[in-house]
Amino acid sequence: MPIPAAGLQRPAAPARRPHLPASRRSRPPARLRGSLRREEAAAEPVSCPVPSRPRVPAAAADEVKMVIRVFVASSSGSVAIKKRQQDVVRFLEANRIEFEEVDITMSEEKRQWMYKNIPEDRQPAQGNPLPPQIFSDDRYCGDYEGFFESKESNTVFSFLGLKPNLASKES
Repeated sequence: MPIPAAGLQRPAAPARRPHLPASRRSRPPARLRGSLRREEAAAEPVSCPVPSRPRVPAAAADEVKMVIRVFVASSSGSVAIKKRQQDVVRFLEANRIEFEEVDITMSEEKRQWMYKNIPEDRQPAQGNPLPPQIFSDDRYCGDYEGFFESKESNTVFSFLGLKPNLASKES
């Protein structure tokens, strides 16, 4: 074995891993821990600490359910029209008002029905009415301007022809 030259030292031995506590030694690798948790969760039902939403009672058989229809154009090139449509849809979803979104760009028959059922006094001076247009069953409720005004005055339920919500001014 050659003798090291003066001033040169042998490289230090690699450091040993520190002693691990027993709780860490018996743990499975991280990639397996998630699957074990899933198996444990499937074996034992866990109660949810968050209370679930109360169920809405089913409508009475004699009660007629009104259908709110929002006529929109999915392929509109106007950013203003898209924002107005989104505003109406988001408001209805946020307030849990059931509605049907009708795309007039996909069906000429639905577009003509919408044009035909808007009253003459609500028709624009030039051209065709622009979406969004809102109907409650076959009754015309209004366009975005009417919806916006009713939203600002907190009278959307009467605008839509629905029973007022407990939190609105209408009740």
